[in-house]
Amino acid sequence: MATRIYDNELSSAEVFRDKRQVEGYAPLLSALASGNRAAVRGAVTSLVFSHTHVVRLRVSRGSEVLADVGGPEILAPVSGSLRLGGRTVGHYVLSVQDDLGYVKLETRFIGVPLVLREGQHTVPVAGALNPGPSSLPALGPVAYRGNTYEAYSFSARAFPNGPLRISLLVPGPGSLSQRSCNEIRVIELGNVARRISRRFALSPANFSSYIKATAPLTGGLIYVRSGTRELAGSTHPGPARLPRGGAVTFHGRTYGVFSFTTRTDVGQVRIYQLV
Repeated sequence: MATRIYDNELSSAEVFRDKRQVEGYAPLLSALASGNRAAVRGAVTSLVFSHTHVVRLRVSRGSEVLADVGGPEILAPVSGSLRLGGRTVGHYVLSVQDDLGYVKLETRFIGVPLVLREGQHTVPVAGALNPGPSSLPALGPVAYRGNTYEAYSFSARAFPNGPLRISLLVPGPGSLSQRSCNEIRVIELGNVARRISRRFALSPANFSSYIKATAPLTGGLIYVRSGTRELAGSTHPGPARLPRGGAVTFHGRTYGVFSFTTRTDVGQVRIYQLV
């Protein structure tokens, strides 16, 4: 989940749209071609504050940075070339997410403590642990302030091209030893689906929006049902019968099932996630 959220900041449809906007922005391209530094900065500023997803944009020509506009703590940089009339007039690095935004997404969707570090420096982001444990393994147990966690760490990038390590501290309940890895995975991803549902005032008008927001992050199939009646789903139709838990076979594949009830403006429904 944490890596999927980060990867989405590198290669989502919004990222590709923002890249195309920057690469096709005529005022920026003409300013670069003429060598007008003030016009380059003006164009970059316009792009960052044009109500797109861009939170920081750096434009350079050769080794010289001509403009760098945006926030201070930024992650997930993407880069490209700026071309006019068939020739390269400059290069850019942009990002659509800052560290604070990533922490907010992780907190909303996963809800476990996390630490962001650039080398040995802990990034002081609201909502993240600071300074966090003195030592964090890539995977494995870690003690922090009297509690025991399982650490999960992965490598990311800080703007414009620096190392960033994101570490999640996952509480480990004692009952884990009584469950298989598949059971744990189904339960944890199901809890994520339930957490995301709380971000919605669910109704038939936005069931599909909830599914679109959740399914890419959990990698599962999702169905909203009232009794046996399917109100929305990842496929149409879904399985003929769905257990509240356990396993189900659908289109030749076996899925683990997690389900939960929630209130909507058409009454109580049950949401099923198939992993």
